[in-house]
Amino acid sequence: MKTNNYILIICIFVSMALVVAPIVTLYILEDKNIYYLNSVLLTMMKEQDGRSDNAILNTVYAKYNGTKYNIKTYDEYEYSVLDYEVEGKHYINENLVKLKELENIGLIKNNFFEFLASSKRIITRTNQFQGECLDYSKKRLFLSRDNFKVAFMSFEVENTTGKIISLKIPIEYMVNEAAALEQYINYLNLNSDDWIYKNHSMISKTKKIEIRVENINDLVSLSIVPYL
Repeated sequence: MKTNNYILIICIFVSMALVVAPIVTLYILEDKNIYYLNSVLLTMMKEQDGRSDNAILNTVYAKYNGTKYNIKTYDEYEYSVLDYEVEGKHYINENLVKLKELENIGLIKNNFFEFLASSKRIITRTNQFQGECLDYSKKRLFLSRDNFKVAFMSFEVENTTGKIISLKIPIEYMVNEAAALEQYINYLNLNSDDWIYKNHSMISKTKKIEIRVENINDLVSLSIVPYL
């Protein structure tokens, strides 16, 4: 009986070791990767000093460099159209006007705003991040048809330049082609001769960034990340 108990205890310890060991290994590797990434990004930020497009690049590097920041959150309740009138007063939905910029360059499809308008109401929740070399806002859009529980889409705006630096949107509303991404690069004023289109993304060794496009379930995510 005692032998069986010992065997059971040994089996439990072996099982725990099999579970814990990979976690510990990943934790150690993650620490090393974070240290390496941080040191590389700090070097990259110093190299970028003095460039006219520093605001976007510095924000991108700072986001992935563990930079400390303050955050403010607020909600806006509006109609889901670009402009509207209430009791004779004219209002503009600034968040949708900002997204319209991506439609104008061919990155967002025309029917995106038609779909939003059918929802009637919209809530935009803004998280504003401010820190050293970092000043951007993340905006999540909630639609009344979803009872304002699940964000329909989101985007980020670099506050100094006013440019959209990140986008997450249902796949059917985004154009994921090289020509559209080239227009997006022009929109960001991040032009250079070495941009390469690869795996639905754009990479620049000169700018040391990647405009990464990924499918996440029924959404497509566009983000600007450091290219090491």
